Amino acid sequence: MERPHTIGGMTVDQSDPLWDAFVDAMLRSGHADERRSRFADKPALFVGDREIAHLEGPGIIDLRITSTGWTHAKRRYGTDPAVHRKPSRRDWIEIRLSSPADLDRLDDLLAIAIAANA
Repeated sequence: MERPHTIGGMTVDQSDPLWDAFVDAMLRSGHADERRSRFADKPALFVGDREIAHLEGPGIIDLRITSTGWTHAKRRYGTDPAVHRKPSRRDWIEIRLSSPADLDRLDDLLAIAIAANA
């Protein structure tokens, strides 16, 4: 599914099919809205007023999971090669996608993130 070229008044001049696949997977996991990030001029996903994900670079996505959400997810996803967590970033993890197929195994992680931020 192709994403619009503008998001909340922001022109998206970079096309990232992995971001598009991530957005589609997040929308399947729960309700989220795509808008401009509060942190920079880049696409992001929000649950209500809370930014829960944004594009960092091609195939690199910051995901707000919250410390409680990570407690539920770390046993299953703590060693996943696509998931990177720095202890100093308590509520955020970095997702590094090499293909849309990576999202198939991350479905539960995305649902946990949405639930943790609702």
